[in-house]
Parts: sequence; structure tokens; C-alpha cells
Amino acid sequence: MDSRSNLETTAGSTERADESAQMSPARDDEQAFLAAWSDQLCKRLSADLVVIALGPRDTGPFRLAARAPEDAEPGEGLASAVDLTIAQRKPIVKSGFQERGVTCCAVGVPVLRDGALYGVIAVQLVVRADLDLRRVVDEVKWALPAVQLRLMVCDLNEGALSQARARAAVELLAGALDEPRWPVAAATAVTDFCDRLACDRVALGRRHRRRSKVVSLSHSGNFQRSSELVQRIADAMDEAIDQGGPIRMPQDGENTLTLTAAHQELIHSGVPRAVLTVLLRRDGRVTGAMVLERGGNNPFRDEEVDLVEAVAGILGPVLEEKRLNDRSLPVKVAAEAGRFGAAVLGPRKAGLKATLLLVCVALWFAWTTAAPFHITADARVEGEIRRVVASPLDGYVSSAAAIPGDIVAEGDILATLDHRDLQLEIARWTTVRAQRQREYETALAERDRAAIGIAATQIGQAEAEIALLEERLARTQLRAPFDGVVLSGDLDQSVGAPVSRGQVLYEIAPLDAYRIVLSVDERDLALVGEGLAGEVILTALPGQTFGMETGRVTSVAGVEDGRNVFRVDAQLSEQTDLLRPGMEGIAKITVDERPLLMIWTHGLRNWARMAVWRWLP
Repeated sequence: MDSRSNLETTAGSTERADESAQMSPARDDEQAFLAAWSDQLCKRLSADLVVIALGPRDTGPFRLAARAPEDAEPGEGLASAVDLTIAQRKPIVKSGFQERGVTCCAVGVPVLRDGALYGVIAVQLVVRADLDLRRVVDEVKWALPAVQLRLMVCDLNEGALSQARARAAVELLAGALDEPRWPVAAATAVTDFCDRLACDRVALGRRHRRRSKVVSLSHSGNFQRSSELVQRIADAMDEAIDQGGPIRMPQDGENTLTLTAAHQELIHSGVPRAVLTVLLRRDGRVTGAMVLERGGNNPFRDEEVDLVEAVAGILGPVLEEKRLNDRSLPVKVAAEAGRFGAAVLGPRKAGLKATLLLVCVALWFAWTTAAPFHITADARVEGEIRRVVASPLDGYVSSAAAIPGDIVAEGDILATLDHRDLQLEIARWTTVRAQRQREYETALAERDRAAIGIAATQIGQAEAEIALLEERLARTQLRAPFDGVVLSGDLDQSVGAPVSRGQVLYEIAPLDAYRIVLSVDERDLALVGEGLAGEVILTALPGQTFGMETGRVTSVAGVEDGRNVFRVDAQLSEQTDLLRPGMEGIAKITVDERPLLMIWTHGLRNWARMAVWRWLP
């Protein structure tokens, strides 16, 4: 940082500081006090130069507030002392520098209040034999509380003034904020400005296509926008907007470089008037301007200019937001499209351009690249054959050897029914057969042919009954019809329970014949047919995929998880011992090949078709 940066930027701008100090009596008093204080300190210390640099709390920048003598210019040595004091925040002494051919020294003392830095007091002295720098530092410290107290008083006065301005600003904004529509809010705002600031006329204009257009006049609901007066007001707005700042007429000598031709025409178009034009902004962009007029004998004071600018800083975004909200939907869409196009085609927004380019490349790639189009469906493994083992007779469960999930071989006993009654019947008929056998032998010995025939018939009847009972006894043992897995039938918890003839007790599926049952969403059913290839992955075997081919498509719908689905059977390309009935997973059916973009938007396009059909008249 240049050692003279804190003083050079303000040494030639003391007049501007003085002008800004005139904004309030507190500023006038502060300026006069600092000038008198620095003059007294300069005389007391017989100093070559005394400067006071003040600025915002801690942050700066610290600018020249007063100096003594007033016509003296601070040199590099004193400026360096000021910078060093600001950096170290403690008194410093800088000696041995040349100033106008004389050896000088400088003393810097920081102006601190409540630990915060508000500025620096620097004293430049000519080096002489009797110079006591310690006494100089002590003298400055002794006089410093007066400056600190004065700054505190000025801060209090400015705080009170700021509160008054804040109240006035709120009163000016209240009416515009309450109105929901933009034209009414603008008319309310200019009328409130006119009444509260004792103006004769207040006009508000909107910037459109590099020209200002007057949209509201105070106390005027209707006015001729093509009239000469309205055009002159619009020209004054354009003049202020082109120069990027407010214009006050009469100028009283300041801002002599400001162009005011349009304002001069407005002032001299009738009775001499005082005019103030301020800009309305939103997000740093000028959206319009406001022109305030009143009698020439009552010019706008600095305090009023500050107030109007402060209120305009809030009013601009408020009115612009209301105007944007009042637009119709087509206008909003067109405006957003235009703004987006301007951002894309403009010189800036490199990130947006890069993003748009990437999106275009991605869309082109998605449209030109084809990939298999899959339909996803829930899948479940079922046995291709399901054999039922039913009860052959009425009876009771005696024992159960198989439960669901057991692997059984052909002929294995699954369960046994109670057969004690059958055994008793067999014993009875065995006794009857033995008795008839003895009768037959007796008749044969007696050569009684009639008795022999009767006995032979009765023996045959008994043997037939025994054979029937033995067959029924054998059927009380329920056996597996083939090698497979038990799907259902848990009789282990039903020993002793009665069963009836034909009651299903077990279901068995073979181990080497499975099929896949798919639940296809109704939205995809039209794309599914017989002979389509696909793959299935099961939850129990996530690391393996199994090939399949679709078969019959049923026409009966079911409901799963709130969706209408249709059953589609599929055959596995290869059978494996890893599968078990009841396994579930996800299947993908390959329909055809399509561009990636068509695949990704398949569901969206279907939804859009339904939505358009629903709402079309």
C-alpha cells in the first residue's frame, strides 16, 4: 500500500468533505471543532503540521478531517507515520526524514474508543536540540479525550437524525407497500412524496428500450403522455439515467460537470422551479426515475436529497417486483425466454454457455445412440408342475414326516393316516376266511357238492375283502409321487386331526422344472408378447442372472401394490439346482432397440399423452 494513500486521496478533497459535512448541524459543529482543536494543538507544540484522519470504525478508509495550518500539505513522512499508527494501533515516532529541505520527525497517536480505531492524530515537527518527543506524545494523549468525547456526541446526534430519517422513509413507503397492483402502488408513491415533501408535482417513470416513459403523476389519474410537459419530464429522467446519478436544480455550484440541459428546459418551461431527479434501481439495474418539482424559492436541501435517495433505493425494487408480478403468463414466459436467450448469446455467462453446450451434446448423443429397450416387471419362481397329494380316505393323521421346503425322493413317506380300524377289519376277514376254509374242507370230505360251492364262494369273498382292506391300508401311507420339493402342507402341527377324503394335504413341485411368473404393469402390456427374450435376477441370488423367454400372456388383471398388473409366464433358458419355488426378483424383458432419449422418456411420454387426452375438450 502506498504510504500516502490515507492522506493523498483526501488532501485535495477537503472541500468535498466540507460539503458532505453540511448535511447536518452535527457535521458542521464537528468540522469546526476539529479545525479549532488541531490549530490549538499546533500552536501549543510549535508544530510544523497537525493532521486528523478519521473514518468508519475499524474498517476505514481514514480520510483527512482537519489540519493546521489549513494551507499546509502533508508529505510522505507524515503520511507514512499515519499508516504505521493505523497498522500498529499504538503511538509511534518517526524521525529523520526530509521535508522541504528540513529534517523533520512525526508523532502518530491512534484515536481509540472502546477498543475500536476511529482515526489518527499525527504531528510533524522540525528536529531541534530542545525537542522532547516524549512530551509531544503526552501532550497529544492529554488532548485526545476532547476529540473522543466530541466524536461520541456527533455519533449520538447522527443516530437521532438517522432515526428521524428512517421514520420519514417508512411513512413514504407505507402507501406503496400496501397496494398489491403496480399502477396503484406507483400512483400512491408519487402522491405521498408530493404531500410529505411539499412538492408541486412528482412524476415517476419506467425505463423501457433505453427511453423513459412517465407512468404516474401525483394527484393525476389521467394525463396526456404525449404532452410537451410530460416529454420534458421524461427527457430529464433520461438525462439523469444517462449520467448514472441524481440531479438537483439549482446546483448551487456543485457538480459543475453534470449535464443539465433537459433539466434547464424543464425549469424554464414555466415558473422557475427547483427540481430533483433520482434513479430507481433493482439488482443494480436502472428501472426508472422519479422527478420532484416545487417552487424555486424552496430548493431541495441535502437532507431531503439523502432521504429521497434512500427511499428510492427501496421503492425501486418494490415497484419493479409488483410490475413483474402483474404481467400475464404469456408475457412472463416470453420475458424469461428472452432473458435466457440474451444470457446465452451475450458475451458473459460462460458457465451457462458451457452447460447448454453439454446439454446439447448429451441430447444429440441420446438421440443418435440406440440401446435395448427393456420392460421391468416383478418376477416369481414357480414349479412348472405342481402335484397335489390328497387324503385317500376319511381318517385321522397319525404321523407327519415332511414339512414345506423339504426335498423328497420318489416313494418317500410324507405322512401316515391312522390305520388301526383297517387292521381290525383285516383280522376279522382273515378269521372269516379261515372259518370258510374249514367249512370248505368239511364239505369236500363229505363230497357235498352244494356245500363245496357255497364255501368256495364265501372264501373268495373273504379274500376279496382282505385284498381291498390291504390296499386301503397301503394308501394310508402318503408317499412322494416323484423327486421334488414340498411346497405346502405342514401336518406336523396336526397329528390326530381328522381329514376327509380328497382333502389336499401336500403340494410338491419337481426339482428340475421351473418357470418364471412375471407381473407386467398394464401400461407396458401392449409391448409384451410371446417369444421375447429377457433376464431375471433373484433377491436370493443377486450375483447371478438367468435367461428366459416369455410365453403365454394372460388376460386377467390383478392388483399388486396399488397397480394393475397382468400375469406373463416365462420359461428359463437353462434349469439349475439353485432355484426354489417362491423366490422373487426383478425381470427385464427386451422389446427392441430404440434411441436412448426415447427409452429415458418412455414413461414421461405416456403420462403426457394421458394428461393431454384427459384435458382436451
